[in-house]
Amino acid sequence: MSTSTRNPTPILRALTVAACLSVSLAAPALAMSGGGGGSGAAPAEDSRHRSVTSADTYLPLPPLMATVQADHRARGNLQIEAGLEIQDARLRRRVEQIMPRLRNAYVTALSIYTGVNYRYGTVPDADRIAQLLQDATDMTLGTEGARVLIGMVIINAG
Repeated sequence: MSTSTRNPTPILRALTVAACLSVSLAAPALAMSGGGGGSGAAPAEDSRHRSVTSADTYLPLPPLMATVQADHRARGNLQIEAGLEIQDARLRRRVEQIMPRLRNAYVTALSIYTGVNYRYGTVPDADRIAQLLQDATDMTLGTEGARVLIGMVIINAG
């Protein structure tokens, strides 16, 4: 059985990794540039909350974050923007009701990733993160049917 049969989106995976690389490499330069002033922050925050699709099956998640540590001190944050694709309307309503439990499971999974699997200074493994979030989703819901889709993986170095 090939992996493309099990996960039909290898192109999305490649794009996610490419976006991760470009953003993680650009983040230190953007942080050092000093920003642009008070009026530049509001549009960036608004653009984060825009839906990437008008499909009823897509449920965007609020940004997920976990602290990145190295040498026994905080070095930055791992930030994930993702959503859930849920075909079943009943399951989608259930997910909306238990979203605090899902967020807790996601933050726990990301904290384990940054504490155990991630080495500071390297590129985050988007495939591993997606699998951890998918496992957390399935375990929290007690069923399959909600597919995790990652839009962005960023390491904000501090």
